[in-house]
Amino acid sequence: MLKVSVGQIQRKTVLIIAPDFTPSSYPPALRARFFAKHLPEFGWNPIVLTTDPRCYEWTVDLENENLLDPALEVVRTNALPLNWTRRLGFGDLGLRTLWHHWRALSRICRQRRVDLILISVPPNAPIVLGRLAYARFGIPYILDYNDPIRTEYYWKLPRAQRPPKWALVYAMYRILEPFALKRADQLVGVDDSYMAGLFVNYKFLHGVEATPVAFGVEPSDFEYVRQHPRPNLIFNRTDGYFHISSVGRGGADMVATLRALFEAIRLGRQNAPDLYKRVRIHFVGTTYAPKAEGLYQILPIARECGVDDIVEEFPGRVQHLDAIQLLLDSDALIVVGSENPHYTASKIFPYILAAKPLLAIFHEESSAVKLLQETCAGNAVTFGVGRPPLTVVREIDTALQELLRLPPNWLPSTDWARFAPYTAHAVTAKLARVFDRTVKSTTMHQ
Repeated sequence: MLKVSVGQIQRKTVLIIAPDFTPSSYPPALRARFFAKHLPEFGWNPIVLTTDPRCYEWTVDLENENLLDPALEVVRTNALPLNWTRRLGFGDLGLRTLWHHWRALSRICRQRRVDLILISVPPNAPIVLGRLAYARFGIPYILDYNDPIRTEYYWKLPRAQRPPKWALVYAMYRILEPFALKRADQLVGVDDSYMAGLFVNYKFLHGVEATPVAFGVEPSDFEYVRQHPRPNLIFNRTDGYFHISSVGRGGADMVATLRALFEAIRLGRQNAPDLYKRVRIHFVGTTYAPKAEGLYQILPIARECGVDDIVEEFPGRVQHLDAIQLLLDSDALIVVGSENPHYTASKIFPYILAAKPLLAIFHEESSAVKLLQETCAGNAVTFGVGRPPLTVVREIDTALQELLRLPPNWLPSTDWARFAPYTAHAVTAKLARVFDRTVKSTTMHQ
């Protein structure tokens, strides 16, 4: 029997709309890169429609481009200038690129065959391009939810703790989201709960297929950093201290969890002071703000709990490769979760891949807890309904002391076979199967 490889099969083409893309280090940029890297292995030729990096409000690391396949086709557009849009009260990249991306999308679809469009959020505004492309060119589209768009979480917080202009943003997406969803062929998202919320909010989605596709992690990124070490600007790994790191955002939804962590540290220092003499805890990249100087999310809570002498915070976002270097240089890692039960914490995947002693503090319904239990990659202390974070302080204290008593160079007994489904290759394979179902369904109805 003649065997035909994927490379010999005529590939179908997917247009990935990703305003935030390499060389950016933000999570949406990473997810789009992971997909684009592996889709050709599964019979799909990706074209990435994105933004000229000079239009980003944030700093990028051009070395990230070394992680791209040279054969990948990337179409970059301009965006409305920030100094214009700020006068109108917005700086969102999705809104600033909307017109430019529609023009580029239209040109691509007129010039060649495009079988499918994938749009990941955030940013959120580009979801409308799927509906418009369907109406103009008849191309099916899939929406990929990295975060929920419409959420009631912030309405429960005091006004002072809500993001700026939250009410206006919420009102806008109550209009744009149902418009975009109305003709979506399928839905994917990093967590089942995100899509479950959509089916609650929009009854017209009944019958639309929704598939969870984990965020994933690319092992070759870690290998790249090992082969090309970067300076660690946060701490000196040879200074004799025991360095515990947490790389990722803070925020109002994590305040209670952080307070529980710091109360546990305070308790541990009272009961086992010698254990904490060499400990230094680093929170890095705790805000998405482009100008992060002084925007502390963590340090004020540590100060309230009296542990700020061993806790330091660097609010500015760090580049993807720098973050990997920090994980690899650390003696142990801590992941602090949100009070939101559906917080998935995409950062949990690189934390596991770093193969360090790991303590996670999460809501019991978070998918990160199940992942840690399945892979045996770390210890998770959980809280939940009727059991707020401050009620598990003693459990956190016990877990921390166990972590600090581990022998030097201890490695977790991670079950890498169970972790394999969360690699970028595996999650892209799952996404490609969703693509195949869409194209097959579309062909049958033509």
